[in-house]
Amino acid sequence: MAITVTEAAAAEIKKIIAEQGMSDQAVLRVGIKGRNVQGFNYSLDLTEVRHDDDVIFESLGITIACDPVSLPSLQGTEITYRDDTAGRGFVFKNPNSVPLPVNATPPTPGIRPPDSSADGNGPATPTQIISAIENSAMEADIIEKLRTIYDPEIPVNIYDLGLIYRIEISPEKDVLVDMTLTAPGCPVAGTMPPQVQQAVASVEGIKSAKVNLVWEPAWTKDRMSEAAKLQLGMF
Repeated sequence: MAITVTEAAAAEIKKIIAEQGMSDQAVLRVGIKGRNVQGFNYSLDLTEVRHDDDVIFESLGITIACDPVSLPSLQGTEITYRDDTAGRGFVFKNPNSVPLPVNATPPTPGIRPPDSSADGNGPATPTQIISAIENSAMEADIIEKLRTIYDPEIPVNIYDLGLIYRIEISPEKDVLVDMTLTAPGCPVAGTMPPQVQQAVASVEGIKSAKVNLVWEPAWTKDRMSEAAKLQLGMF
């Protein structure tokens, strides 16, 4: 079964290829680099380096290369791209991914070491594209922390209230959060963002946290979760 990309993923990959000035030999290299309790840890690179034993797929104008060790675990996988209030990045929809049992030790498959540069002076530097799925556990922990912070005027946590517009986790585990308030004149405009920053920074594994207070798009009640609407009797 082939490894494929969605139209959204193909468009983003083509944009990165153009921005990096890469040739038409660029390939999206996909692999498995271990497991966690939620399933697989994935590697995803854009590179012009190809190997003799690569298994090649073509999908929506994107050339995808997979090493033969990873292939059995990736057959039938669809790679999509998301950019929404929940996060931004590439997501693997893998029918072979099964969570590990509790207390299981994740095995490490024999994945090929990093590509070497042609002159032998060290590793090549392909564009690193970090999949959102690799940060899913950390994102879930961040959301859990955000759900402990409440709007002073509405008895609902700020995440379910819809005040969090974006959570972005970099490869170095620096976190950027875009948030808003129910109104520009909200009295907690000076205190809420630092509180959110402190909560996010307290999540294990995070290197740093930054919170941006934004006003566009303006918050409306439509951004509230179904649970929040039910809690406030808005049905």
